[in-house]
Amino acid sequence: MTEFLQQTFNGLSIGSVYVLVGVGLTLVFGISKIMNYAQGQFLILGTFVGYAMVQAGAPWWLALVVAPAAVGVLGAAFYLSMFRRIASDYLATFILTVGLGIVIQQAVVEIWGPEQRQIDSPLTGSIEVGGLFLADARLLILGVCVPLVTGLFLLLARTDLGRRMRATAENREVASLMGIDASRTTSIAFWIGSALAGFAGVLLGILFPFTAYSGNAFLIKGLAVALAGGIGNVTGAVVVGLTLGLVETYGSAYAIGPEWQDGYAFVLLIAILAWRPTGLFRGTVEI
Repeated sequence: MTEFLQQTFNGLSIGSVYVLVGVGLTLVFGISKIMNYAQGQFLILGTFVGYAMVQAGAPWWLALVVAPAAVGVLGAAFYLSMFRRIASDYLATFILTVGLGIVIQQAVVEIWGPEQRQIDSPLTGSIEVGGLFLADARLLILGVCVPLVTGLFLLLARTDLGRRMRATAENREVASLMGIDASRTTSIAFWIGSALAGFAGVLLGILFPFTAYSGNAFLIKGLAVALAGGIGNVTGAVVVGLTLGLVETYGSAYAIGPEWQDGYAFVLLIAILAWRPTGLFRGTVEI
């Protein structure tokens, strides 16, 4: 039983990272109808910015704040400068976001190189609770992800900005006629979605080694989370992200083994979409 609880804790911690990536994708798509295929590279850019800050002498907690904010600003800037002009052209946005991801990946390689790295942090110990060993880094992930997702839920449900986001997602034209600045609202959604990827990147960099090419795997998992949860539905992304983390962990520990870890996302996606082709929840920006 202790081993099962240990694996559950590990699965929820890594699943929380998948939640951040998937929620960022689903929020942006729900409001802008743009699927950001550069999200994985935003994640790894956040990782490398955090790494560079720590290497320069900044405390890791400052990197955890500044790197996601910088990635969020970059995401909003790309929307305002490029994406909003072609938002209604799905093929053009696909090509542009894929191309942007390639450019970011190559820029990271040119600046930091292709070598494997890891963010130095003092969180190398663990806390023992009833026979469970709760790694400090994994506790940090949960301690960051839970408030972030809770805050996003509250923002969407309780604030004027959240109401503007939901109105823009429901009908952009009607929202504009009602006096909502749809472009500004969407740029804020891009900032939030990109910043969530940045948070995921720094947290992963503290927990695991990474390279400039690590973002592709997390893009695939984020897409699986967003699609299986019901594209545009934040609750669905949270449920599927945590489920994917648990499935990967249990599968690696008790079933096929770690060599299939990157394939579990597709298995989960196929299983959910075969049962519910629209995803677990209705595809709108809802909670």
